[in-house]
Amino acid sequence: MRLEWLRPKSELKEVLHEPRSVGPEIAYWIFSDLTIEKWKDMTVIAPGLYGKEFPKTYGHYHTPHVYETYKLVHGDGTFLLQKKHYENYVASGARTKKWIPEQVDEVYMVKFSAGDELIIPQDFGHSWSNVGATPLITFDDWTSGHTATDYEAIKKLKGMAFYITLGGNGIKFVPNPNYKKLPDPKVITAKEFQRLYPIS
Repeated sequence: MRLEWLRPKSELKEVLHEPRSVGPEIAYWIFSDLTIEKWKDMTVIAPGLYGKEFPKTYGHYHTPHVYETYKLVHGDGTFLLQKKHYENYVASGARTKKWIPEQVDEVYMVKFSAGDELIIPQDFGHSWSNVGATPLITFDDWTSGHTATDYEAIKKLKGMAFYITLGGNGIKFVPNPNYKKLPDPKVITAKEFQRLYPIS
């Protein structure tokens, strides 16, 4: 196992609810070359707060026809999944569809128990938030690497569709004003989400 890279607060601030807030200097670390069963990477997300927002991964989409599986190893995390919105139109006589990054069709706040796994369906952006008091540790089987395109829409819109923050009695989901017509987020378990979106 080796340290692949880390995300300092200075790089994460462009997708934070309060970019000037103080908090953990390193938001998360990614280790690669795991040799535990099918797992290739381990992500460790620091506990704490950036203002009222929980530490999180940057958030990204995948290129088409690529699947990634996550497993929660330790900690208390919320996994935000948002589904791309497409609009149909006709160009040069052919019917096609265009991705509209400023809109999403569905938003899920997925709660994992230790040991739970989830395969991310096509067209879903995703980000982990550490909502607990200890480091959040996850495994994944991602081997294809990332390009700047994977992060482009999230960077442009200054984050995912919602910011996951500390509320009066727990967790609060704050809408990102750079998105339009946001649906209400649905809070479900990893098992419930996988039943909604089974991957064969």
